Amino acid sequence: MVNQIKIMPVRERVASELRKAILTEAFPPGTELTQHKIAEMLGVSRMPVREAIQMLASEGLIEMRPNRSAVVQQVPDAFIREHFDIRIILECETVERACLRIDDFQPLKNIHERHRKAVESGLLEDIQHTNQSFHLLLWEASGNVKLKNMLMQLWNGVTISRPGSSILHLHDEHDKIFEAVINRNTNAARDAMKRHLERGMQDILNRQIYRTK
Repeated sequence: MVNQIKIMPVRERVASELRKAILTEAFPPGTELTQHKIAEMLGVSRMPVREAIQMLASEGLIEMRPNRSAVVQQVPDAFIREHFDIRIILECETVERACLRIDDFQPLKNIHERHRKAVESGLLEDIQHTNQSFHLLLWEASGNVKLKNMLMQLWNGVTISRPGSSILHLHDEHDKIFEAVINRNTNAARDAMKRHLERGMQDILNRQIYRTK
């Protein structure tokens, strides 16, 4: 679910962990968030939890009620679209830089193969881990620490919350990115990354529509 927080600006990290829990439905719509319980869970004081909840309320993920309770809302479509718009801009730039900078393709080949096996096995935890590792290697290869850190902030498990049927497409999408990168084809890499993220966004939006019917 959520992990104990050790390092980084506390309010932002608390917001990131809560956002991830909401988007992956570890905290489903209707869940009431209690400041002291969240603080204990994350190993922080109540002040950054209060500030983080206010941040998520401004994003439309949480509703603040008159009795001071905070209740998780259905994730707005606008939030999902804006999230992926930003990721598309940053990750397309990152993968282009990675194409030009990677000296040793073996680590990327290794994680790409592990991801294939994870998808074939259907083990969600392994798929999640190898999916993030694949993207992380590309972020690191960009050579831009701030760009990598921005993407780390954005990463929240949204991709892995795609419906089960679409998980099967994940490796095919990664395969196109991988082939473009090892061939140093920057245009193909950007296009493949853009399609990958757009499909992830659409899968989640489709699931949102289904759940509201």
